[in-house]
Amino acid sequence: MKMTMRNVCGALVGLSLAACGPALEEEQGTWQQEASLEAGCTALGASITSHSCVHSNNAADHLAVTATSGLTASTPGINTAHKQYDVTLPAGATGTVKFRPATAGSWAFYRTQGNTLTVKNGATTLSPALSHTVSVSGCGLLTVTVYDLASTTTDYQVDLGTASGNLVGVVAERVEDYATRYYQDSDNDTWGNTSVSVLTACVPPSGYITRRFDCNDTNASINPSATEITGNSVDENCNGSLTN
Repeated sequence: MKMTMRNVCGALVGLSLAACGPALEEEQGTWQQEASLEAGCTALGASITSHSCVHSNNAADHLAVTATSGLTASTPGINTAHKQYDVTLPAGATGTVKFRPATAGSWAFYRTQGNTLTVKNGATTLSPALSHTVSVSGCGLLTVTVYDLASTTTDYQVDLGTASGNLVGVVAERVEDYATRYYQDSDNDTWGNTSVSVLTACVPPSGYITRRFDCNDTNASINPSATEITGNSVDENCNGSLTN
């Protein structure tokens, strides 16, 4: 069995963030090692967004930096994980910070305003893999843009567009660290087929759920929560017995 490490601290708002650390996630295989967002991803899923909202809502996780006008020797980095950087921008202008990823992969840059965010590698402007608004009740994060960043030795230039009050909060998280496995629920009985699944940090395909162990995904009356009917040679509750 292949095991990889997944940081799952702060999955729910209100939980202590002091215990941020790795936890085991089974079956991820080489997916975690990929350095690009998977094809077909239209929006990030609840796991990474909820985690980012936790840090945005916790004042102890905020760090203040002042952006520069373009990349200079004094441009601040926003590299520390599980933090919201409150970035002061030049008055009415674009501001620059830099970001060096600890691990290659797809990095999501959540922001508290709808201003633009552009990432450059030297003179090359990178194309975002995904960008969309965020709508989570009680969370101040409004926008997220994802970039595939392959180098862990590069200080990527991050340009933040003008924002109201010349201040914007930025939370950067690695997308692959928040992968969730979803199981196909063809019969819509809220139990998924263990044999058919997808692993993704994005919004799952329609008809996929997190609960599994349905032994017959074509019959909604057969699932682990069904009542067993004895004498009909059918295992309604998927427990491997025809009598209980």
